[in-house]
Amino acid sequence: MESPMRMWRRAASLAGLVTISSPFICWGTALPAPAMQSERLVYSIMVGGLHLGDAMIGLNQTSAGYSTDMKVTARGVAKMVKNFHSDMRGEGRFAEAGAKPLPAAYSRQWSTDEVASDMTMKFDAAGLAVSEERYFNPATAAAIAPEDLPWADKRDKDKPVPADMRTNVLDPMAAFVAARAQIMTSLALGGVAGASQTFRVPIYDGRRRYDIIGKAEAPRSSTINGVAQAVIPVTAKLEPVFGFSRKSEERMKDSEGKFLFSNDARFIPLQLVVSNDLLSGVMNLTADCSQNAAACETFGQEKDE
Repeated sequence: MESPMRMWRRAASLAGLVTISSPFICWGTALPAPAMQSERLVYSIMVGGLHLGDAMIGLNQTSAGYSTDMKVTARGVAKMVKNFHSDMRGEGRFAEAGAKPLPAAYSRQWSTDEVASDMTMKFDAAGLAVSEERYFNPATAAAIAPEDLPWADKRDKDKPVPADMRTNVLDPMAAFVAARAQIMTSLALGGVAGASQTFRVPIYDGRRRYDIIGKAEAPRSSTINGVAQAVIPVTAKLEPVFGFSRKSEERMKDSEGKFLFSNDARFIPLQLVVSNDLLSGVMNLTADCSQNAAACETFGQEKDE
């Protein structure tokens, strides 16, 4: 069985995947001006049949730019073992030609009982992403060297991602904005009717470079948590490009995500199922904070079952 830290990294990656899926229009295509929209949504994360955590995803988008955030917190047995928390944020503006996001900044913080990380990423005028990350003890704030991390002897030493692989890429949160804009434009143009369509999105997360590759299907009806809903199904896989060990590359290639997005003007993710040879993870939308504000106001404060 996987270690709690590795299992939680995988669960958090599942949460991140739900924000990244999936343009129907080729990357770089000029799009109409983005619609103003504000969303805040709460999800439960189940891995191997256990409730391991909750996620809250937020999006604020205007003609001037965007800001996004995602918080993940451990629940149940995962909280007892590692007390994991994560917070990701991104912001940027839109290209003058349309809704293609131009990311300006991205940050990612996470912590367990023993180790915490603070990573920041900036994008220069040429689109080059430059990141810095520090590790520290969450109780004392004392710095921890990468070679002293608990898992340091269990994985290959990270190699810096070359500059050309960090240019004209998206951080995970900017990918969320780009994907939704392109999906919604395609829907408005009738682009998902009939045959399936494929997509690819380039991602740099501060340590590794990878692509999201997938396929969008025609709209259909699906029952989620006992309720029939009109959805757009999407399947996606992660393709490692740089910065992965051989074992993690193989595991990533064996994983697949299956998404269900609401087939309406909001186009919000309703469900994500990710599986590989080791485990299966499910994220379900549990609260729309435009209808239930308390779910966001009390996020992370709930008592475990």
